[in-house]
Amino acid sequence: MQYKTKIENFLNSEMFSDGLKTSFSLILPPIIFGLFDRIDIGITLSFGVVLTHICDIPGIVKDRRNFMLLAIFLTTVVSFLTRTYSYNSTLVFITLPIITFSMAMLTVYGQRTTNLGMAVMLSYVMSLAIRTTEVDFPPLTHSLFVMAGGIWYMIFSLMVSQFRPYKMAQQALADCMNHIGEYVRIKSKFYDSEIDTEKITQELLEEQILINEKQDLVRELVYKNKKLIKDTTVIGRSLVFIFSDLNDIFESFNATHFDYVKMHDKYGNDEAYRQIYRIGNKISLELKSIAFHINTSRKPKSKFDFDKELNKLKEQINLYNDEDRVFMQNVYLNLKHIVQKINFIHRFFYEKNIKEKKKNPYDHLEKFTTNRDYKLKNITEHLNLKSSIFRHALRLSIVMLMGFSLTFMLPNTSHSYWILMTILVIMKPGFSVTKKRNYQRLLGTVFGGIIGLSVVYFIENKEIKFGIMLVLMIFAYTYLRHKYVIGTLFLTAYILISFSFLTEYNSFEIIGERLADTFIGGSLAFISSYIILPSWESKNINTTIQKALIANYNFLFYIFYYVIYRDVNMTKYKLARKNVYVNMANVTSIFQRVISEPKKTQINAKELNRFTIFNHSFVSYSIGIIELMQRKKNIIVRVEHIDLMVKILQQLHTVILIFGEYEKTFSPKDLMKEYQMPILYQEKEDNQPDLIMELLELVEEIVFDLGKVSKKMNW
Repeated sequence: MQYKTKIENFLNSEMFSDGLKTSFSLILPPIIFGLFDRIDIGITLSFGVVLTHICDIPGIVKDRRNFMLLAIFLTTVVSFLTRTYSYNSTLVFITLPIITFSMAMLTVYGQRTTNLGMAVMLSYVMSLAIRTTEVDFPPLTHSLFVMAGGIWYMIFSLMVSQFRPYKMAQQALADCMNHIGEYVRIKSKFYDSEIDTEKITQELLEEQILINEKQDLVRELVYKNKKLIKDTTVIGRSLVFIFSDLNDIFESFNATHFDYVKMHDKYGNDEAYRQIYRIGNKISLELKSIAFHINTSRKPKSKFDFDKELNKLKEQINLYNDEDRVFMQNVYLNLKHIVQKINFIHRFFYEKNIKEKKKNPYDHLEKFTTNRDYKLKNITEHLNLKSSIFRHALRLSIVMLMGFSLTFMLPNTSHSYWILMTILVIMKPGFSVTKKRNYQRLLGTVFGGIIGLSVVYFIENKEIKFGIMLVLMIFAYTYLRHKYVIGTLFLTAYILISFSFLTEYNSFEIIGERLADTFIGGSLAFISSYIILPSWESKNINTTIQKALIANYNFLFYIFYYVIYRDVNMTKYKLARKNVYVNMANVTSIFQRVISEPKKTQINAKELNRFTIFNHSFVSYSIGIIELMQRKKNIIVRVEHIDLMVKILQQLHTVILIFGEYEKTFSPKDLMKEYQMPILYQEKEDNQPDLIMELLELVEEIVFDLGKVSKKMNW
């Protein structure tokens, strides 16, 4: 049953939908024009499909349409100009670095413009390559066919979106919920019979990077989709509210963080402890089940009786003494709150007029989406060697020229443009990503070649061979953006089979040439990343960590504000929470890239690892404070609490200054500026735990640890 669910989930996923859509639009032109003995036209149209598809990444229809139109225009112009002077090597030597540099600089604007630049560069390279193939049209004819292919793909892609207006948002939300479910499963391992806290924490941090990416995509698809926001149907309204509740669930799971080693030693054999582990796993399965039903457009039903599970836990907690009961009670209340949120999500599928006691997410949607600034000054500000994007653009331009020069030196090659394509696809601004892509492409090419050759030589029936090629094509475009090594494997196999239909070249020669070109292009990309204007992540650490600390400061301020005044602007609080998660993911991500670089450049990698762990604990303890205040309305805030809060913010500001002057957009805040209520000097009752003080002291300790490790990271 589990495999059936996984298969159905995959078949309904965004990546498989994209693979089907792309493959259909790609294969249709050659089939149709092949019937009229003009497969050369069909292939050129498919070339336009591939280029436009590069810019068709998930997002709202308006952004997708605009960037596809821009891609069609630019690739048409570049294809025409390149075909016009492709036989003039001097002009190619002049224009190749100009096109490469200018398109690589578009990375400053984000992923969409990065893909646009890639499409234009590939159109240049492929238009150069056509001089060595049978598909050879006059420049204007060639460029018009490329444009027609792009227009065909854009119309088909937008039609699919029009017929299924909510599907992409559903798929993204389901994917996000799946990852949060996995995060819950990993965190539940802290309550298992055997634990490895360091390993579990690293797994959580890695999963958090993925969750942050998924949340950003859902925000764009849900919050910027005007049709969805204005929709009054159950599905349109529920997507917004479910995502809001899902973020609250994620926050609640981050609110619990303890010394799990001590906890395990003290409670590890207790039934209550084991019950927490079981409930956590069941919540994980429940979230994944809801995600599956969202993805397949069905109404979910609860898999577990959580009231029964929580009652079991409560019975076990009642057996503890007062001190231990308070600790376990906090865990119980947090789980109960999470279960309530899950129940609300279930109700959205069945009740039209459901009301939840929370701020309406419709009231502040626009504040949670990022509006790109496409001003020219963003590029001019990066035109210096301090910019990793500028260094990458220069490096890529130089290496592309080197690769093009090599094509004249290699004997008996007809597809040496693969060298340039390999360089384009593999080379990234960071060394670690280039290294990873290099390995993945080589691995995919080798095993894909083996599969392709096996099909060509052992299957003679053309219909069966064509059917296998179609399946390989679908899987290639399904995985290429998500799991590059698998995508490359299927891509190499299907291209090799397609050559057996289109040319008389020996398949062994083609795969041998492709392997050689991949190795040459990959070697150039890898070596150049090491010696030509290298960009090491250690140079970006200061800025990344300081941004994370500033996000921590702002988040903690709103939490403390709520503690004192029992009220806070929830929009500002949630924006601060979002920024904390984004920056925490950035710190973890940069650590992963640092440890993938050469040893000599891994400056203070151990300290950076400790910082990521402390930072994760800081966020968990901070969220724990506001969760506690929301659950226990009768907590009295005393003067010593306020003094400690002021002290913590001052200490955190001092840690921020360790990394130099900060941006003008940030300034320290005065927690007591608006305080009008009389400060309570009430004494704490004996034998009554001061929960708020305990959490504040934990936050203070973590801030001290962050400061200590920051001083050691003297970049």
